[in-house]
Amino acid sequence: MKPYQRHLTERDHDILEFVVRYRIGTTDLLRQACFEPNTTTENVARVLQRLQRRELIHRVVAPSGFSYCTATRRTLELLGAEPRTPRPLTEQTLPVLLAVATYCVAKDIRRLTSHEFSDLYPELWRPGMRSSSYVLVEIDEKLRLELLIVDRGGAAHRINSRVRRVIAQRKGLPKFHALMKAGRFRIAVLTGTPEQAEKINRRVHRRPFGPIEVTTFVIPELAELLMRKR
Repeated sequence: MKPYQRHLTERDHDILEFVVRYRIGTTDLLRQACFEPNTTTENVARVLQRLQRRELIHRVVAPSGFSYCTATRRTLELLGAEPRTPRPLTEQTLPVLLAVATYCVAKDIRRLTSHEFSDLYPELWRPGMRSSSYVLVEIDEKLRLELLIVDRGGAAHRINSRVRRVIAQRKGLPKFHALMKAGRFRIAVLTGTPEQAEKINRRVHRRPFGPIEVTTFVIPELAELLMRKR
């Protein structure tokens, strides 16, 4: 056993698994997902500093002062994944990953990785079709597959086009088409402000997508990151 692997707690493993699954972690998200409810931000920060010293997480501080952590080569090796240096996050990927992680923590659900999705549902997957933004949700005692789309503040009609494209790409798979017809596939659009959510809802309700429910979820704490400045 390598020195950095010694004396890791179950909570440490939970933190590292979260950062690998979502490709990002913040003090607040990790506090909600991996710690007891009454844990202070200071205590969370101490645990993250310890993992950082072992090079099991990499901390990034943006010019605005916003900070987050990502996985390292050691993290992946420790969790049995291919040991490689994860790609740095960009201005485009950072808000999207944060929105997905925030939604999953708020709903107490887990994003399925591409590998998990293709293993669990090979009949709903094909090469080249994005499969890293799915979650499973239970509604009316039935399990449904939900696809997450992150809105960056563009015109509402563009979301409609994205939804239509997503559906068209998947209709060609017979099992996926059957899932849609049965009302077991839904789409959640994550956005930054109630005003933007209302615009999207109005646009979607003008031309609904049949048995496929399209909902919105507002993440106000990410409004500045999500809403592109034009």
